[in-house]
Amino acid sequence: MTPFERERDRPGNKPALGKVVPRVKAQNAGRSALFLLVGLCWALAACDRKPVPSDGPPSPSPSSSAAAALAMPDAAAPSTSTETVEVPEVRIRTDGDTTVRVTWVTPQDTAVNDEAPFRVRWNRSDGLADAPNDVKSTGNAVKDGFEVKVRPMPGAPNATLGGEINIVVCDSLTHSVCVPVRRSVELGFIAVKDAAEEAKVAIPLPAAK
Repeated sequence: MTPFERERDRPGNKPALGKVVPRVKAQNAGRSALFLLVGLCWALAACDRKPVPSDGPPSPSPSSSAAAALAMPDAAAPSTSTETVEVPEVRIRTDGDTTVRVTWVTPQDTAVNDEAPFRVRWNRSDGLADAPNDVKSTGNAVKDGFEVKVRPMPGAPNATLGGEINIVVCDSLTHSVCVPVRRSVELGFIAVKDAAEEAKVAIPLPAAK
């Protein structure tokens, strides 16, 4: 037996070796408890963490979107149908221009929207020397109507002019309801020598409701 082995096996040294094992186990248990505490703190911090807001504007809630949609005027929606308006024949001059004034017939508490766009597109004519120009304006300029000048072709006893009118009417009391209106108009003319220089026709408009 070597001196090292005799020193290791001496009765006085064995208890010292037995004391080392519990110390190592205690150190390992302390480290495990420390790691467990750190992990628990990290988990709690992650739960309390708030999501980072995005750069864009927040998306509105369904209730606010519905309220905004109800607050929008109905004039923003496109017209769903086109109604044809029949106008009695108009007497026009045979040898010169005749100014035809187109007016509106609106129900009570309904008026033309001043700020909404207004448009007239003439898409067909027959028997006229020249087709009139299209009209683009706002409701404020045509709230009482608009004018169009026509002249028949030489020797033509009759003439016609057709087009489409787009206008917006609103509730004149509360201005809370606006309705886009589309009307197809067919104007018929009779050329006579004694016709006046001005004529008048009326286009009925619906109630804003």
